[in-house]
Amino acid sequence: MKINYIKKIVLLSVVSLTTSCSDADFLEATPQTFLTVDNVFSTGTQVDQLLITMYQQDRALRSDVNNNQGRVMHGQGTDVLTVPTFRQNTNFSDYNSTITPRAGRLNNIYSELYQMIARANLAISLTENSAISFESETSRKYIAAQAKFFRAKAHGQAAQLFGRVAIVDEPTTTVRFDYKQSERAEIYQFAIDDLESILDDLPETTTQSGRIVRGAAQHYLSEFYLGVGIENNDDAAYDQAIKYASQVIDGGIYKLMTNRFGSRATEAGKNVWWDLFRLDNQNYVDGNTESIWTHQFDYEAYKAGDGTARLRYPYFFMPVLRAVDGVIGELEDVGGRGVAYLRPTALTETIIWDPSISAGDMRNDESNIRRTVYYNDPTDPRFGQVVPQSTLDAGNVGLADGAYFPIFEKLTTDQFQGLSDGERREDIWRDRYVIRLPETILLRAEAHLRKGENQMAADDINIIRNRANCSILATSGTVDLDYILDERARELFVEESRWNTLLRMGGTIASDRIKKYARYDYQKNSLTFDFNAFPIPQTVIDRNKDVVWEQNPGWVGR
Repeated sequence: MKINYIKKIVLLSVVSLTTSCSDADFLEATPQTFLTVDNVFSTGTQVDQLLITMYQQDRALRSDVNNNQGRVMHGQGTDVLTVPTFRQNTNFSDYNSTITPRAGRLNNIYSELYQMIARANLAISLTENSAISFESETSRKYIAAQAKFFRAKAHGQAAQLFGRVAIVDEPTTTVRFDYKQSERAEIYQFAIDDLESILDDLPETTTQSGRIVRGAAQHYLSEFYLGVGIENNDDAAYDQAIKYASQVIDGGIYKLMTNRFGSRATEAGKNVWWDLFRLDNQNYVDGNTESIWTHQFDYEAYKAGDGTARLRYPYFFMPVLRAVDGVIGELEDVGGRGVAYLRPTALTETIIWDPSISAGDMRNDESNIRRTVYYNDPTDPRFGQVVPQSTLDAGNVGLADGAYFPIFEKLTTDQFQGLSDGERREDIWRDRYVIRLPETILLRAEAHLRKGENQMAADDINIIRNRANCSILATSGTVDLDYILDERARELFVEESRWNTLLRMGGTIASDRIKKYARYDYQKNSLTFDFNAFPIPQTVIDRNKDVVWEQNPGWVGR
């Protein structure tokens, strides 16, 4: 059973009036109803509906590419993902104009995270309210644990992205202008404390796909302890990161999928990596033992009115091939009706797949990254023949570079739903991984590496590379942070929040990687400084007028 994301309008009205964050705008809404927390929330079921708004908000922030902040959260402007030049007006790569303290999309991301925290604080307070009846004590504890999970996750990710921000640990009922900045490590520790407090109240597995399980909390414990270790150069924190990652990796619940699986497992010419991204194959209850947490997408929910229940990857991530004479650029064999709002950089398109690094890697198989285009118009005499690269290159020039690029099959399908209902080949309704076991393995590898345990780091990376049938394995002499980041790009392209990964790694890693792998000169030329956190939105600094907030290094005066 999937989480039902279609919520009651009355409940949403109350939530909109009772949630808040550090920006005063969220506290100054004019009430449109007399409904209050006291007269709406009386049962645990109603509190659980508030939780569902958090699941949906997290899904929107991580999965929605319809908006600018969603594209940033997918990695736009990093070392792995950019925009074609004909989409430059949608870019997030120019450090003189689009990445500044006044960038609207950064303010939106910050606001979304603190709205999540506000909702979580409200839900936590409701679970502590003796006037509210819950189905059982176990149910109450699970609801509280999920709320604390989202509070921890939002705080930790706010620290990763924005550095020194505020800890908000209780519902806000009055307008405040005095939220204080906390150190990054302190915010990570707050998130860690929340997560450690709920482990016993989270189930190991669940039959309701999309709900939080213990492994998700352990994963973020590993990630946030890794953050503490980076900030404080603390081997003890790295040990904790290794401990929690190991509980997931070696705990007997999760393991990598190594054999074909799912309803399409018998199709020739494919492999287990391809299976991972087919419809109905993403959840643990579907038999996918490397799935730890997923966002839920469902065509029936979409038809019933939940407009957010679609994953718009084919539309935004597929190349534009309609301009090629003899190619119908909206069909399954070209990934659907792509408009190329986002495209891989040279790193993810070619560099990490060099045979000297990735010989034999099934993730680069033609079934998973389609680099060959065929004439598919049955009225064209060239039907079924390969479109020459020279023809694609010429068309690319005509579209100002970047419209044609390989089709990453993990981001599309060859079996689109809803066509008989008038849907176009723009959306998919498969569930989206939030946490998959390989990411946990790579967290442990990074913690080992930062402790100087290079061979153990290589051993972890090779768990993943062996599953991918790579002929070339990591060694203690080849593993470094760049190697881990490259492996994350091979395994987790578009799945991970790349900005979170780059910025939490500290030092000059983010700016170094972007300067090296940015596709276009305007991005490289505008990045004239180093940074390891986004600028704090200027609106946040201005509204906390009763205290002094310091802007992050590199962004003062921009």
